[in-house]
Amino acid sequence: MKKVNQNENYPNTRIGLSVCRVAVALSLLVASSFAQQTIANTDRVSGVVFTRDADGGRVVVPGAKVSISGVTAGETETDVAGEYVFTALPPGSYTLRAQSPGMIAIKAVEVAAGRSMDVPLEMKIEASTTVTVSAKTDGADDSAAASTISESTVQTVPNVNERFESVLPLVPGVVRGPDGTINMKGARSSQNGSLVNSADVTDPVTGGSAINLPIDVVSSVQVLSTPYDPVYSKFTGAVSNVETRTGNFSKFHFTAQNLLPRPRVRDGSWVGLEAVTPRITLSGPVVQGRIALTQSLEYALYEHP
Repeated sequence: MKKVNQNENYPNTRIGLSVCRVAVALSLLVASSFAQQTIANTDRVSGVVFTRDADGGRVVVPGAKVSISGVTAGETETDVAGEYVFTALPPGSYTLRAQSPGMIAIKAVEVAAGRSMDVPLEMKIEASTTVTVSAKTDGADDSAAASTISESTVQTVPNVNERFESVLPLVPGVVRGPDGTINMKGARSSQNGSLVNSADVTDPVTGGSAINLPIDVVSSVQVLSTPYDPVYSKFTGAVSNVETRTGNFSKFHFTAQNLLPRPRVRDGSWVGLEAVTPRITLSGPVVQGRIALTQSLEYALYEHP
C-alpha cells in the first residue's frame, strides 16, 4: 500500500500560508513606518520660568502654572528648578502662558517638525490699570491712572530688603536711580509724592516716604502717574500710595517670619551671621466686631563682610 502525503494533496495550503505571512509582515512594516512618522512629526517644548530681582538677576519661579494652547492644549507646573516641559506636540502655532500669584508671562512659539525648542519665560508683574472719573459740581476733572501692585505680589515677589519701596520699580515708569532713590515718571525722587492710606507722608528733603512700614501690613501699593494737583499737593512727578491691611474684627491672628538667622558661609565653612531679620504680626479685635488692632514688629541686623 502506498502512503499518501497530505501536503501533496493540498498544495494550495502552503501558498495560502505564505501569502498570509507576507501580508502580516507588510502590515507590521506599514504600522511601524506610520508610528515612526507620527513620532517624527511630534516635538518637545521646554524651558525655565523666571523673574528679575531688584538687581536684575534671574530668579526661578517654582510651582508656576504653565499652559500651552494651539493645535493641541496642555497644562503643567514648574519644578523646584523652575523648569517645565511639553512633549508630543504636532507642528503648528502655540501660545505659552505662565502664571504665579501677581505675575504672568505670555509668549507665542512656532513648533516645526523634528525640532525641540528651549523657550524661557520671563514673568512680570500683573499690574492692573484703572481710570476713575468722578463728576464734580464745579466741573473739575479728578481723573488719575493708577498702576496697582496687589498684596499677593508684595508678599511673594523677590525683595532684597523686604520694603515695599523695592517693588515700585516693577511698575512701568518707575526706576531706581544711581543713588538708590526711586524716580517716578521721569522726575527726581524729591519731586514725587508719597501717601500712606491717603495721608501725605512725604519727606520734604528726599521726596520719599518718611514712614518705614513692615511689609507684612502692606495691602497694596499704587503709583498714580497723572494725579490731580490740588488733591495731592506739591509735586511734579508721580505719587505712590500705600494701603495697609485692616485688623481682624472677629478673632486674633498671629504670624512670624524669618525667625532663623542667615549664616555667612565662605568656602564651605560657617564664618558667622550674615543677617537677622525676624518679623512678627498680631491682629485681633479690641471691641468685638467694632474696633480692631493690627501691630507688626520687625528687627533687622545686617553684618557687613
